[in-house]
Amino acid sequence: MRVWAPVSVVCVPIVWAAVRAAAGSWVPIGDDAYFTARSRDVLTAHHPLLGAWSSGSLDLETPINNLGPAQLDLLAPFTRFAPMGGTAVGVALINVVAIVVVAWLIARIAGDHAVLPAMCAVGLLTWTMGSEMLITPRQHQAMILPYLCMLVAAWAVTAGGRWAIAPAVAAGSLVAQTHLSYPVLAAAMAMVMLVGQVVTTREGTAVGGRRPFVVAGVLASVLWVQSVVDQFAGHGNLGHVVFGSGDAGRAGLVRGARIVAGTLVSPYTFLRPGYREFDAAAPFASVWQSIVFWLAVGFAIGWITVAIKRRGLRHAAGSLVATVAVLAGVLDAALLPRTTFGYTIMNYRWLWATAAFVLMVAFVAVVRWAGAHDRDRRVRTAVVGLAVTVLVVPALANLPRSVQNVGADQYLAEQRNITDALAQVRGVLDDIAIDGPIVVDDSAMYFGHGYTYPLLAVMQEHRVDFRFDDAF
Repeated sequence: MRVWAPVSVVCVPIVWAAVRAAAGSWVPIGDDAYFTARSRDVLTAHHPLLGAWSSGSLDLETPINNLGPAQLDLLAPFTRFAPMGGTAVGVALINVVAIVVVAWLIARIAGDHAVLPAMCAVGLLTWTMGSEMLITPRQHQAMILPYLCMLVAAWAVTAGGRWAIAPAVAAGSLVAQTHLSYPVLAAAMAMVMLVGQVVTTREGTAVGGRRPFVVAGVLASVLWVQSVVDQFAGHGNLGHVVFGSGDAGRAGLVRGARIVAGTLVSPYTFLRPGYREFDAAAPFASVWQSIVFWLAVGFAIGWITVAIKRRGLRHAAGSLVATVAVLAGVLDAALLPRTTFGYTIMNYRWLWATAAFVLMVAFVAVVRWAGAHDRDRRVRTAVVGLAVTVLVVPALANLPRSVQNVGADQYLAEQRNITDALAQVRGVLDDIAIDGPIVVDDSAMYFGHGYTYPLLAVMQEHRVDFRFDDAF
């Protein structure tokens, strides 16, 4: 009860959003519907071996895709059954599973009593994102909770828990395959986990035997086999990503640090409409934010060093992973290319998971401190009461539909128009027989329109063959 009650509170708004979408006239629009259409190709003649085309290709000589189709594979059972509602249900289920795994890992790391404060951090994150962002499959927001799950798994592995290697591999593979802003972050977590395992094995504090390594190895092989097949028998995407050339500029370390600090050192990151207002462009930290950021990083490094010397790596594992995640974020932000649209925040949405993890580590530390003062029941009661409030209030506030992006009104209006248009298209497709593939050419449409991919999903549903004029 102590574990699963907080988990249920956090998951209810996500489940409710999915049920509301599936039972109503909700449709994914724009690039969201790409994942609907493409996931329906899984295990067909058009089976995807890669993820979506990357907008970074605009500045490269050879077009590239995201590294793998893991997200499409996970959505396929749901979109095959019900394309539109199945998309919402599939995305919601991925998020719910990520939260459940986070709770399980936290209970293993710090005990059942730590799940409540951990879920407070998760709840603040999901409330800030809003209900709509928790059921839409566009990679930038769809990978936030899986990446948070990976960070928690890295905490557990670094602390010596070998049973957490499998979820770390699963979550890390999912995020790294789905969007190119994650491979650097996943690699950094792999390094800190490796160091943690070496140290805890030498200290004799590692738990789990050798079997988790075998399971994780098999799991990684299964998850990455499609990307490897494409490399040697397809487009060679992995090679193009690693060795591709082009003229895309990068932010560099100074700007990268300012992007990270601008989100992590902000009073609005976990307050509405913080997630929406950051949607227009990546925020660069002010002077005071940069100072606070680097002071906090320096303090964290000092505290971790002292804690490891006095009490061992296990005690400082959470803080170590959080600090590495922040510094890896600076490197990632420095290396990511400046797109045609500038330093768009969509490429840095993982910062919200990083911020939530830092908050989670801090909340768990507070509960541990309160547990150390168990004799003073007033302290413990106050901490638990505050945690319950922080957990329940945002969950209730997230039950109504909320579109937390900068163009919320336009998004809702376009979604209504597309819903009406698809109803007309379904009627036409039911009444006519079409021989041969339809060639889809949307070159005359305005940028960012939401119509093409929903239309393709409906055509798939009615078994109408089509060919995309550009690479699909």
